[in-house]
Amino acid sequence: MKLEFKKGSKYSRKDIGWVCYPDKGRPAGGDWDTGYVRVEDNLIIFMNIGVPGTTEHDFDNHYDHSKGVIVWYGKPKSHSQQPTFQKLLSGEMTPHFFARWDNKDPQFAYLGVGKVVSYKDGVPCLDGNKKEVETIELKLTVEDSGEIIPIQNQTNVDKQKDSLVDDNLVPKSSFLLEKHLEDYIIKNWANIELNEDYDIHRENNKLCTQYSTSSGPLDILAISKDKNEFLVIELKKGRASDVVLGQIQRYMGHIKNNLAGGKDVKGLIIALEDDKNLRDALSVAPNIKFMKYEVSFKLVG
Repeated sequence: MKLEFKKGSKYSRKDIGWVCYPDKGRPAGGDWDTGYVRVEDNLIIFMNIGVPGTTEHDFDNHYDHSKGVIVWYGKPKSHSQQPTFQKLLSGEMTPHFFARWDNKDPQFAYLGVGKVVSYKDGVPCLDGNKKEVETIELKLTVEDSGEIIPIQNQTNVDKQKDSLVDDNLVPKSSFLLEKHLEDYIIKNWANIELNEDYDIHRENNKLCTQYSTSSGPLDILAISKDKNEFLVIELKKGRASDVVLGQIQRYMGHIKNNLAGGKDVKGLIIALEDDKNLRDALSVAPNIKFMKYEVSFKLVG
């Protein structure tokens, strides 16, 4: 089973469950309420960085900025000879890392898929009763994770130097993360073409971004100026393939069945570029459109 999540986007355990089990959602209780859970050949990992978990387990999970490495600890009494870690270390299992730095936040930011660099058994840690036990420590690389984890939650980083970086600067043609593209569109909504006909929908006075559906969170939910039509917007930082069509149709179906009432529901895919398969698929999906984005910046003396 191949699981698709968006780097930098936030997911609750329930959201992740819907991605893993589209027809029924996550099972109640069990490993889904712990630090990690296995879903076929995937390992879903929930990390707390800089804060203890809600069960009072407190691990020194952290991102080492200078090495670009995530240091992660297994559950108490975990070790490399257990079947889960044997499959993880051998590459038979794909580890998906989700992290939060506020244990009161029910959502975790998706960091990406990790690649194990090294591991160590017998590392001391505290269990939920504050008793010292041993566990396994793994060092992993997760591409772009340093762009997602806030600077203040990283170790071995010159925070003063990094705080001078302008977060609004983006590459000329593409975005590092889809989350960056989402943030850019939201910040600049008043100045883009979509603003002529649509507003970002609000619920409880909150913008409907990363809007929760039964298939996971959609990127942006907009509504027409006349309030007669919803627009589901799906973002891809690079090239979009026909795989995205099924994804956006599931989101649109959720909106139609749970929110729209008598309103129309349309879809919009925004990406740097498309491919022939997507163009062919869209030719028989008239309620979904595709738009390319271009972003540039200039220096003024």
